[in-house]
Amino acid sequence: MSFDFRTELGKITPRIAQGAKVYVWGCGANWEYICKQFKYLVNVNIDDCIDGFIDSDVNKHGTVFHGKRVCAISDIDTANSVILISVISKKINIEIASKLLNFGMYDFNSVFRMDWAFAMLMRYEYKRLLQFKDKHKGKRCFIIGNGPSLLASDLDKLKNEITFATNKIYLMFDKTEWRPSYYVCEEDVMFKQIYNEIKINIKCPAFYSLDAILQLDEFNLTNFYFDCYDFRSVWTPNDKPSFSEEMYLMQCGRTVTYSCLQRAAYMGFSEIYLLGIDNTFTRGVKLNGELVYGSSAKTHFVKEYKATDIYSSQIDVINAAYQTAREYCEQHNIKIRNATRGGELEVFERMNFDDL
Repeated sequence: MSFDFRTELGKITPRIAQGAKVYVWGCGANWEYICKQFKYLVNVNIDDCIDGFIDSDVNKHGTVFHGKRVCAISDIDTANSVILISVISKKINIEIASKLLNFGMYDFNSVFRMDWAFAMLMRYEYKRLLQFKDKHKGKRCFIIGNGPSLLASDLDKLKNEITFATNKIYLMFDKTEWRPSYYVCEEDVMFKQIYNEIKINIKCPAFYSLDAILQLDEFNLTNFYFDCYDFRSVWTPNDKPSFSEEMYLMQCGRTVTYSCLQRAAYMGFSEIYLLGIDNTFTRGVKLNGELVYGSSAKTHFVKEYKATDIYSSQIDVINAAYQTAREYCEQHNIKIRNATRGGELEVFERMNFDDL
């Protein structure tokens, strides 16, 4: 599914079907960021998709920016144009939109304010992700954690199963023929540090957060999907996180396992088994600010697996997210069982992995 800029823009304004030209208001640094979004996320050079730039600075009129002419609003046929504002400031967006009213150009018809790029990209990704809706309805899957209990011999038994894996799971690849069906990495710092390893080792469909992708200086991965994170559970820390029913908007539970659970439910799995999710931490913090230190320094399946930074796991948020996942899945006839060997995750019913 390729991204066609004018087709996508035409879905939100009728002027495109009428042959309107597309201009961008603003020749500043934010246009660089917008170009980066479209290049990284949908592999489109957006400079090729527009007809020119408009700027309030008269000194820029007649110059060239990103290969296109910069002009004044009075220089274009406003009756047959669409304006995309690329200025970040909300106040200036309002001022520009108000000014364009004098030229018969109106919000959401021929004028689109600063969030137009994000809206177009997320609409497009929403439709791409629909292919996964109930794709595995009624089947079972395994979500693989990176805890110290994870064994290569257990992974060997999952070669014919549908599995989700995350983060630095590739450190186990030299010990097993197993490879994941789906891969997830959402932490910004980690993604930046292991980006080259991901390119080498991950061949299955992968899911990354939009923010993680855009903070890279260079990005050229293929066979990936992106999503946005809803951090409202952080704004209201005493409430349990919600459970997303759409893959393009992930609810934040402060653990990548929660993201995998939301994706597995969206894909229609009726049985979800957890393996290697020990729920143990070197250092954690509770909502009241209390620091909690783990009894063991070993938190991953190999010693080479090091945390990307010194941080405190948000224990209360993580456990609340697991509780939300349990309640949601019980209400939707989805069975979650914890087949981890040991560990401290007790929200879900335990099951012996060997019995599976």
